[in-house]
Amino acid sequence: MRKVTVGDFQTTPKMRELVGQVLDTGRISYGPMCREFEQRFAGLHDCRFGVLSNSGTSSLQVALQALKELHGWKDGDEVIVPSVTFVATPNIVLHNQMIPVLVDVEPDYYGIDPNVIEDAITPDTRAIIPVHLFGQPCDITSIMEIAKQHQLSVVEDSCEAMFVRQNNRPVGSFGDVGCFSMYVAHLLTAGVGGIAITENEALAVKMRSLVNHGRDGIYISIDDDEGLESNALKEVVSRRFNFESIGHSYRITELEAALALAQLDDPEGMLIHRRTNAAFLTLGLLHLENPGRKLRLPGTLPNTEHAYMMYPIVVNGDKWPLCNWLEENGVQTREMLRLTDQPVYMEMGLWNPDDYPVAAEINRGGFYVGVHPGLDVDDMDYVASLICEWFSKSQ
Repeated sequence: MRKVTVGDFQTTPKMRELVGQVLDTGRISYGPMCREFEQRFAGLHDCRFGVLSNSGTSSLQVALQALKELHGWKDGDEVIVPSVTFVATPNIVLHNQMIPVLVDVEPDYYGIDPNVIEDAITPDTRAIIPVHLFGQPCDITSIMEIAKQHQLSVVEDSCEAMFVRQNNRPVGSFGDVGCFSMYVAHLLTAGVGGIAITENEALAVKMRSLVNHGRDGIYISIDDDEGLESNALKEVVSRRFNFESIGHSYRITELEAALALAQLDDPEGMLIHRRTNAAFLTLGLLHLENPGRKLRLPGTLPNTEHAYMMYPIVVNGDKWPLCNWLEENGVQTREMLRLTDQPVYMEMGLWNPDDYPVAAEINRGGFYVGVHPGLDVDDMDYVASLICEWFSKSQ
């Protein structure tokens, strides 16, 4: 049976070369590979500073914590998040002792709906976390206008989108900080890892400290005391075990950085492969979208690029019969980041799922399949034929 996965990892000669260099040095703690990746990745997204961590979730958590500390926000202040996203987005708000306030998403693109954001803003609102889902940037241009008008900070959750632009500006560079993931099956895969990018030097320094237990920024890496003259060395030695915040052990190693760095040579080639697969799958399914409206296929906002980290589909009705059919025939599926009715949040009473009708529709009918570079057009033809066969049989 053919297997069509939602993600994969393919080793390249460049990966083996860079990992070999790390092993040859005997140094796997934060070092030259990490620094080079931070600089190059941030530069590709038009930002000056990059701060690595062990996951996209960790990057989001320290980004919000850094903003909270620098701006003097209080426990119980509010942060606006979309009603469709991975649980990490509201979780990091809760971990920072703040309150996630949900706003419904757009029905066609699945990003937070700018038209209803202002209805959720209160005197206690401090920030917005827009999420670029499935490789599709949300309407971040409009969101930034709202944030500016209401003097709100913006943390871009870009864990599912990188190397793409809206109005010729890279995702992650619009807000105060943008956060990306390098987890398994993501666009750039290092097994684990996340990176936060920003133009704000003070914010970058604070995030780097928080990733390293809240340590004094004078000594983050074992390289920070090398080559110093006597007085400077004495100052570093006296301060290198000072801790200025309640931080975290969110560090990454040179091995993950080497894997990630090797993938920066051809990000456009990776995106072209994904877009080709997505276009072929769309071609095979378009007749089910119009005029029958049996399902909804992914769209792209005007003046926006799509990375197609995955291929979202919303069925008009219950998704499970179709998902089960695909799984039985070797096609992996995943839910479209169902959030509002998750058991943990229902038990906490954080929100009423009925207040988010677009999210409710996606919860019922939304799932995604893979279009990653490990797949080809034959795989897409197989997925499309299975979906068409299921609709034919179900009628």
